[in-house]
Amino acid sequence: VLYLDARLVQTWAGGGAGPPQPLSDRYYGRIEAVEFTLQADDGRAPWMLADADVVLVGVSRTGKTPLSLTLCQTRGLKVANVPLVLQCAPPPELLAPGIDPRRVFCLTLAPSELRRIRASRLERRQVTAMEERMGGDSRKSDYADRAYIMNDLRNARDLAARQGWTQVDVTGRAVEETTSYICEMIDERFQNNDPQVRTC
Repeated sequence: VLYLDARLVQTWAGGGAGPPQPLSDRYYGRIEAVEFTLQADDGRAPWMLADADVVLVGVSRTGKTPLSLTLCQTRGLKVANVPLVLQCAPPPELLAPGIDPRRVFCLTLAPSELRRIRASRLERRQVTAMEERMGGDSRKSDYADRAYIMNDLRNARDLAARQGWTQVDVTGRAVEETTSYICEMIDERFQNNDPQVRTC
């Protein structure tokens, strides 16, 4: 639990120091968005997908969680993210008719960059050193294997194409840049339609 100085909360809510200002609906909306996003992170709550303003999907290490947090904290959007795993079927809730494909974004990354990130993660977790001690290629993880990564990305792209999801290549992009791009897409698709639909 975080305990914040009341003066800081007043500054965030009211736009400056001084007498306490009533907290706005926008402030509470962002708090609600953050709580939703944390609960719906990494596919932990597929039943929440239908209530999400944005759904992010992608293979492991494409930056779904950092992007989710940036979208909810800076834009007040309720974001769910779901990992796509080569050997596992996606949750049925993700493919349900109630999920608007215009709100689903599939993150992709250049294979070489994804391989570098995954290999680094294995080293940090000391998986590589453990595999070397155990010996034998059959014991090695295919998580950072080039062929596996190519198949992993191809599987995600094929699913996105079949479902009509927007594919976003995040290679070399800052999280803030991808956030702005997704918000532009959401605003373009929904701003002039239903006023009840949350946009950026």
